Amino acid sequence: MTDAMISIQGTAKRKSRITKGGDMKIKTTLVISALTFFVLVLTMGLKGQKASGRSSKEDQDSAVGSLRSINTAEVYYAKEYGKGYSPTLAALGVPPAGVKPSASAANLLDNSLTGGKRRNYVFSYKAGKPDASGKINTYAVSARPSKWQKGFWSYFTDDTGIIRGTDENRAARASDPPLR
Repeated sequence: MTDAMISIQGTAKRKSRITKGGDMKIKTTLVISALTFFVLVLTMGLKGQKASGRSSKEDQDSAVGSLRSINTAEVYYAKEYGKGYSPTLAALGVPPAGVKPSASAANLLDNSLTGGKRRNYVFSYKAGKPDASGKINTYAVSARPSKWQKGFWSYFTDDTGIIRGTDENRAARASDPPLR
């Protein structure tokens, strides 16, 4: 055998070892990836069960943030349309595709909130009675956990912009203490 043939045979043996080792690394990587994917799916499934069940601290924070957004949207709505506050929560929502914002769909809040439910809280909106000119000068919004349990809060806000709350199993009201 010549030196060139030995060199080629030696290279072929090294390549086969590399390929075998490379195959093992690929298989290991695939197994680890599959396990990671399984853990991720399992974790997301558990989070989904939690989200569909009872309220959490994050849900409570979201409810307070949503009430702040409603207060802000109401101030803008009153200035923009000159009719006072909105007659319904849905009037603050997104208009149908291709339709410009109007007093009936002002495009100020997303429809998940104006639909009355968000993150395990139910939002109830009540507009005040229109005055002689048709202007709505007051509104009130309450947010209650969809499944109340001890430690969870219900919230209330109105045209004053103050958010109030209670940890009792009832709707919050204007007489409850403001949040700090």
